[in-house]
Amino acid sequence: MNAFFQEFWSDFTRTENLVGHFAYVLLIISMMMRTMNWLRFFAILAGAISSIYYAILSDYVSMFWEALFSLVNLGQLIILKIENRRGSFSDDERLFIRTCLSGVEMAHAKRLMKLGAWTEVQEDATLITQGENPEKLKFLVSGEARIERDGKVIDKAKKGDYIGEMSYLTNQAATATVITTTPTRYLAFNQAILRDFLQKNQDVRHALEASFNRDLVGKLSNR
Repeated sequence: MNAFFQEFWSDFTRTENLVGHFAYVLLIISMMMRTMNWLRFFAILAGAISSIYYAILSDYVSMFWEALFSLVNLGQLIILKIENRRGSFSDDERLFIRTCLSGVEMAHAKRLMKLGAWTEVQEDATLITQGENPEKLKFLVSGEARIERDGKVIDKAKKGDYIGEMSYLTNQAATATVITTTPTRYLAFNQAILRDFLQKNQDVRHALEASFNRDLVGKLSNR
């Protein structure tokens, strides 16, 4: 066993293998990245250095595949950059992204917002009713609303707040009624469609759920 470890360590620390070790370290780092841009960047570096490593070993087949790996990631990174820069966001969209999707790639944020419907209502519009299971999750971008429980006002909702996030998280009936007190604009998501999207886009789901938690903590601290 001791001879095995000595042989392993001798092979592991050979000068020509240090390049390969560095490539694998970069690949591991890429898997730790939480944004796709950085994941692709480190994957490209790992593939490029692996190509050099296999060239040193005269393993040209492996060098080819590592180079192809880098080129594919480079192409995906370019596509992602183009998607992120294509078009501009309105003030309301930027508020939603800043509040709810911190750290999410802009291309993914765009896909999420395409699932929502921008809606404007006047004063005294009911956004959610106590005891009912809301079909939609709403995010206010302007206006205000009062929150009532059993006919008594317990709080208010304002720009940057969610309406119906507790029902979304628990899949239970709403515990309060929310009625607008001013003209209000909001982004509404069908809950079933939103759940399906988030199951397939985990980075967006994590960002959105973190914003739910911040919203709930803010509401509780104001009571």
